[in-house]
Amino acid sequence: MEDWRRIDIDAFDPESGRLTAADLIPPNQAQVTLQELQPKIQQIRSMSTSGDMISAIQLATSDPPYGADDSTKAQYLQAVLEALGQTRQADISNIIKQLSPKQHDVLIKYLYKGMSVPEGQKQGGILLSWFEKLTQEAGVNPVVHYLSDRRTV
Repeated sequence: MEDWRRIDIDAFDPESGRLTAADLIPPNQAQVTLQELQPKIQQIRSMSTSGDMISAIQLATSDPPYGADDSTKAQYLQAVLEALGQTRQADISNIIKQLSPKQHDVLIKYLYKGMSVPEGQKQGGILLSWFEKLTQEAGVNPVVHYLSDRRTV
């Protein structure tokens, strides 16, 4: 026992399991395909082009496709970015006030994701306006939830 500092005590405890990749998968993520999501994407786009921005943003943030593959999430993100980008600066605060706290959490995820992709970086000013208004309305809670949530958009 001269090298007692290097003993792996977890090896002696049968109830101490190792953390695996399967443990990191968020629970309750139903797989969503692009075919299932396409009507919702079209509805978001039609609402935003018709000027019904409140409904478009509410629909986009109501049930995000957490269980979709990356290409499906990218297409959904593109529709959300289009809706966010078509909103007038004066309407942003009013829209955010009509969202629930869960929708605030989803919106902040889309804002961060939008700022990290080239399509969203082209609209950086409007996304930062959304971010500013959201943090003024909801505080830092959506940011903290974004940092601690394992589900990605």
